[in-house]
Amino acid sequence: MKLSHIFTSLALIFAATMPAAIAQSHNPREDQATVLGYIEDAFIGKLYLEMKAKLDTGADTSSLYARDVEVYKKSGKDSWVRFRVVGKDGRSIRYDQNVVSFVAIKLKTGGTQRRPVIYLPLCVGGVKGLAEFTLADREHFDYQVLIGREFLASRIIVDSAATFASHETCSAEGE
Repeated sequence: MKLSHIFTSLALIFAATMPAAIAQSHNPREDQATVLGYIEDAFIGKLYLEMKAKLDTGADTSSLYARDVEVYKKSGKDSWVRFRVVGKDGRSIRYDQNVVSFVAIKLKTGGTQRRPVIYLPLCVGGVKGLAEFTLADREHFDYQVLIGREFLASRIIVDSAATFASHETCSAEGE
């Protein structure tokens, strides 16, 4: 059998089984990924600040629009960062977080920018977890939060044709 015939057969088998697998994942269980749109409402931090997010399978880590970012040394050794985040409703929350690391981000305009990396609780489409965020000035972007593959992997399947597809809620109740 020719190699092209093998690939064609595999493609047909894959195409026939995928719709069933995707349909099952709309009814999420602990061991199954949840299907969400590429734009969803996300809830950040322990206070569940609601922000509009883009689920981006092309980004490794997540990015958060942080204002008034100030990196400093705590006790003269550990790096910490103070910043403010504003939600969809205009509510503003100040954070004082331990910096996990710093990353150099390539800018579209050329050059690089050094950004602090932190961990914050994240919930999107009922899927909760601790997410690694770079803090960025996203003022000129459409979305305040970018959720990358590090959080999406094994949890969320992104339907690039859908927006606000979540049927699950995120709430601080029961925590």
